[in-house]
Amino acid sequence: MILSGKAILITGASRGIGAAVAKRLSRAGADVALCGRDKTALEATKRDCEGEGARVALLPGDIRDVAYAAGLAENAFGALGRLDAVVNSAGVFVTGPAQDADLAEWDQALDVNFRAWMHLTRRALPILMRQPESAVVNLCSIAGRTTFPGGGIYTATKHAVHAWSNCLFDDVRDKGVKVCAIYPGYVNTDMAAHVPGDHDNMIQPDDVAQTVEFALRLPATSCPTEIVLRPQRPL
Repeated sequence: MILSGKAILITGASRGIGAAVAKRLSRAGADVALCGRDKTALEATKRDCEGEGARVALLPGDIRDVAYAAGLAENAFGALGRLDAVVNSAGVFVTGPAQDADLAEWDQALDVNFRAWMHLTRRALPILMRQPESAVVNLCSIAGRTTFPGGGIYTATKHAVHAWSNCLFDDVRDKGVKVCAIYPGYVNTDMAAHVPGDHDNMIQPDDVAQTVEFALRLPATSCPTEIVLRPQRPL
């Protein structure tokens, strides 16, 4: 995919990985629709993207709201005149032993990390399939391929994204839609603030953004359905 002039919808774009993806794709010539709950932070990302020359649609809201999530693709298309890719990046990190689970928090994790992605993508697919080449990129986690104590709900949502992404690829590959799931280890964002060690040795948000760009740029004859990123240096 040639990114210049393409329109890409990015969730979780207020900060962290989502903001880094928005900036990198803007630098590559894409226009972006930005989604997130923190409107002030989202506006800062917007300014950065506009500084790279991108047209930017600001679509603030809570992705847990099904009506909001389901309408994002149409709203992005209406604002930018086209839609070529969706990058699902919004997420929350909820952990704790299953026997002590706050089920309201677990429901929230399911809503943000998985359910909203399905609603958004389901409504985006008919729009994406109008293009000869389009993509869905799901920013999963290494937790979608492993487990850890206290990780019941977080890993469950990420394993769900893993399975759904692979099924989605099989469903739409013949429609010209690529589906790529990216599985980073620890990324130097607020979500990993509690992790001990040297955070400079973590994966950096722009490392993930560069991986998204790589996935989008690959020729139409191939699709990187799964990309695992691990920190190169010990923490």
